Amino acid sequence: MSQQIPMHIIPRRDQLAYVDPYTEERLSAWRRKGDPLSDAVIEQIAQKGSLQQVHNLLGEVEKLAAAGNPEARAFLDFYRDVPAWVDFDSMRKGQELLAAFPFQMGLSLFSGSLCGGAVFTKMALITSMTGMLSGDSTRRLTETTKMVVSMAFPEAIRPGGSAYELLIRVRLLHSAIRRSLVESGRFKHPTEVPINQHDLAITLGLFGYLNIRSLGRLGVTLRDEDVESYIHMWRYGGYLLGIEDELLPDSIHDQQAFFLASLKHQAQPEKLSPATKLVLDNVARTFSGGETIVYPHVRQFLHQSCRYLSGNEYVTGMQIEDLGDNYWALRLLRGVGRVQSAVYLASPLAASVLYRIGRANYAEFLRRADKNRDKKGEYRVRFVEGHASAPSPA
Repeated sequence: MSQQIPMHIIPRRDQLAYVDPYTEERLSAWRRKGDPLSDAVIEQIAQKGSLQQVHNLLGEVEKLAAAGNPEARAFLDFYRDVPAWVDFDSMRKGQELLAAFPFQMGLSLFSGSLCGGAVFTKMALITSMTGMLSGDSTRRLTETTKMVVSMAFPEAIRPGGSAYELLIRVRLLHSAIRRSLVESGRFKHPTEVPINQHDLAITLGLFGYLNIRSLGRLGVTLRDEDVESYIHMWRYGGYLLGIEDELLPDSIHDQQAFFLASLKHQAQPEKLSPATKLVLDNVARTFSGGETIVYPHVRQFLHQSCRYLSGNEYVTGMQIEDLGDNYWALRLLRGVGRVQSAVYLASPLAASVLYRIGRANYAEFLRRADKNRDKKGEYRVRFVEGHASAPSPA
C-alpha cells in the first residue's frame, strides 16, 4: 500500500490501512512497552530523590556506573559496541542533505513535523506538558533543534560525538519523564505507558519519512541514495534513543508504511485544539520582533505551511483558514525548492558548497545556543503547570 503512494503525496484518511508487520494488534502492543534498559537506570537515580532536581542525568548514570551499579553499567555497556549494520560513511549524504537545505528543513520539521505531528493527540499532550507546545516552548525547541542540527556534522554522530551524546541524554530524559508522569498521577491509562515504543517510533518518523515528504512538497527533489542515507542516519539515531530493532526503519518505504498505519491507529485531528496554533504564533512573534506590522504576515505564513505540509484532514481541530495550495508564499517556496535542489543535484561541487554554507549556519546556531544554554542543565525533567493529566483510556 505505502509504495503505491508517492513520497510527496499526503494520503486521504480513508486510504490509511494497517499492513504487516504494522497491524493494529502489534502497534497496540508497542504502546504498552517503554525502554527497559533506560528505565532501570532511571529507577536507580530516582531512589536518591526527585528526578526534577537532577540536572545532569547522564552524569548521574556515569557516577553510578563508577560506583559499580549494575543497571548503570548495563546502560553504558549498550553503547560500547556499534551495531554491525551501522555504516557511518553511508550517512554522509544524509548529513549533507540535513545542512544543504536549512530553511526547508527548519520549516518542514517545525510546521510539518512538530506542529502537524500534534495530530497524534496522546503524544502531543505529553509534549505540551513538558513545554514544547505551550508558551514555554522556546527552550524545548532549542534543545530539539540542537539535537537535530548536530547530526549534520560527520564526527558528531560517531561514538563520543556531540550528537551521539545528546541522543543518549534525550533517551534518559524520556525515561525520567515517563517515570515522573506516572508517579505524579499526571498519566492515567490502564494499559499504556507514556513515551512508549510506538510513540518513540512515530517521533522518528516525524524526523524521517514525514520530513522527506514535506521537502518534496516544498519543491525539493532528492536522489534515492540521498534519502537512503538520510534514513540510515536516523535509523542509528533511533537506535541510540532506545527504539526496539523491529521499529527501526529498513527504508523510507518501510517507515512510510509504519507511519501511515500509525496515523490510522492514533491520529485524532478532530480533537486538536485551536490553541495548538499558539506555538506557531509564538515563533512568528519571535521572528517578527514582537507584535509588529510584520507579525500577522509571518503568522499567516506559518499557519498555511502547517496546513499544507500536514494536509487539511489532519489539522481540522486547529481551525486553520485554508488559503489554498496556490497561496503566494507556498508557490514561492516550491519555486525556491526547485531551484535549490537543481543546484544541489547539478554537481558534487554545488552540493558541497550548499552543505558548507548550511553547516556554517548550524555551527553559529550551536555556538549561540551554547552561550545561552539553560544554566540549570539541559535535557532535564520540566513540567508546565496547568496540564493536570495525560491521556485517560481511549
